[in-house]
Amino acid sequence: MNDETREEELTPEELVKALQLDVDEWRELAHRRSAEIANMQRRSQQEREALRIYASEHMITKMLPVLDDLYAAVEAARMSEDIAGLKSGLELIYTKTVRIFEESGVHIIEADAGEPFNVDFHEALMHKHSDQPEGLVLQNIQRGYRLYEKVIRHAKVITSAGIAPHTDTLEN
Repeated sequence: MNDETREEELTPEELVKALQLDVDEWRELAHRRSAEIANMQRRSQQEREALRIYASEHMITKMLPVLDDLYAAVEAARMSEDIAGLKSGLELIYTKTVRIFEESGVHIIEADAGEPFNVDFHEALMHKHSDQPEGLVLQNIQRGYRLYEKVIRHAKVITSAGIAPHTDTLEN
């Protein structure tokens, strides 16, 4: 017996009651699905928040030995007059730090004097006349960095405006 045959045998009151039960079942299903979606959205938001908070955990864990080394260097500097030893220790710490950053995808953007200014990697802080052609880097003020292929800080540079125009003045 299918639903159409069954509905034909029902009185109007029974049909209304049966249809109301169907509506109630669909309404309950809609409420459950709505609650499931709300729970998925809440869990997704919690996961995004946890990812944001703990995303740097790996890098921080790698940098903790550098922090320990810097602490040891500061303590050693307080106790010793050995400038050469301190310098050597700081160079080792710097090398270790650069290696950790490079392993994590962070690379230094060099901006050497004489290289062409590149807006993709450099930020010009000043444009001044020099004996160099216009558009070349004269001085690197602060190194830049990129994370893989994304520039996260442009190198801050001074660029050449070319040779200064000569102005002749006559004094009478």
